[in-house]
This record gives sequence, C-alpha cells and structure tokens, in this order.
Amino acid sequence: MKLKEFILLLAKTEHAPSHLDFLAGMFNVAKSELQSTIANNLYSSLSIDQFAVLCNMSTSSFKRKFKETFELSPKKYFGVKKIEKAAEMLIDLNIRISDIAYDCGFESLATFNRTFKSVHGKSPSDFRLSQND
Repeated sequence: MKLKEFILLLAKTEHAPSHLDFLAGMFNVAKSELQSTIANNLYSSLSIDQFAVLCNMSTSSFKRKFKETFELSPKKYFGVKKIEKAAEMLIDLNIRISDIAYDCGFESLATFNRTFKSVHGKSPSDFRLSQND
C-alpha cells in the first residue's frame, strides 16, 4: 500500500518520468536474469534457441532483448567475447591451441582458426608467436 501511495505521489510531481523509470528498473528482473544467464554460459556451445529457453523467452524476444542489453546481436557478441578470451589464452604457451578453441566454445578447430584469422588477420599460432616475441 505504501509503495502504491509513493508511486501516485511521484506521478504528480514535475520530474515523475525519471523517478518512475528508476522504479521500473528496480523491478525489471528480466534484464538482470538475461545478463546473468549470458555471463554464466558465455563460452558454452549453446545455440541461440537454447539461450532463449534458458531465459524463458521466445527466440525473437531473446534476440530483441539481447540487442537492447548488449547493443550487438547475440551471434556477434558471442563471437567477439570468444575471440577476446582466446587471444588472452594464446599468450600462455602451455595451453594447446585446440584446448583453447574448445574452452572458448568453438565446436571445431577449423571454425576457431577461420574465425580467429578473420578478426586478427593471422592464425592463432601466428598470433601466439607475435605476442611472445
């Protein structure tokens, strides 16, 4: 009851929209659940449809909400994050490149090599050599 009175009072004030947006954000659990689900499964090999199910959304709603939250499409975002992690891991000479590929969520070494080269302009092994010179 007190919350309802507070909201009604805010609605009558001059700066109500910003206050109401703030309050609405407090109750917007879907956005924080989406971010949490993505963070916990970022390097998995889940499909977009499987991510949507995890977030209790349809695939189209998931893609729309994802783009609102992360400002990139899911495919682009996941690709960028996986390659960033791979680049960090390649500095460690003790980790095999194939292990890096699978740890970063790539389903095959060939896909990893092709994707990495398209982003960095060199193969993972060439990138590793250039970083350790």
